[in-house]
Amino acid sequence: MANLSVFYIIIDVLLFAYACYSWFWQANIDLKGKYRLSSIVWAIIFIWLGFVWNYIEKGDPGINIFLALFLLVSIIDGFTGFAPKRAVVSGYFKRTIRYSEINMVTLINVPNPKKESVVCLLKTNKNKQYYLRFACGISQIVAILKKHVHHNIKIEIQNLM
Repeated sequence: MANLSVFYIIIDVLLFAYACYSWFWQANIDLKGKYRLSSIVWAIIFIWLGFVWNYIEKGDPGINIFLALFLLVSIIDGFTGFAPKRAVVSGYFKRTIRYSEINMVTLINVPNPKKESVVCLLKTNKNKQYYLRFACGISQIVAILKKHVHHNIKIEIQNLM
């Protein structure tokens, strides 16, 4: 029982630190992307599966704090956008990307009769891609990008259709 308590204390401290880190970057976003509900949906599915498969028991000491922090991290993780020093992406293992790591940006104008919608693909030097969605025009995104990224980064604009 003591080992389980120490485990939850360590995990809770790590989740709290990660929540603070993510919250800091989320608060510094200049241009906010669309909120990603999938982070909350996946968290609820994982919690539900944990209870159904008996990996999580209601009587475990520290489980309430762990679940609250896990849900808090999942809520914060849905916010994406461009901060002054980094791009904020949705992900548990990679929350921010330095602009110096970005190799190419592809902006895709998605036709939507009700409101503007743009998908932004960020390709890094390590050949990884991250995507963000925005509910604004391409010109606004390009203006923010030019303010933050290096001038030698290629910005490609595409249209669906």
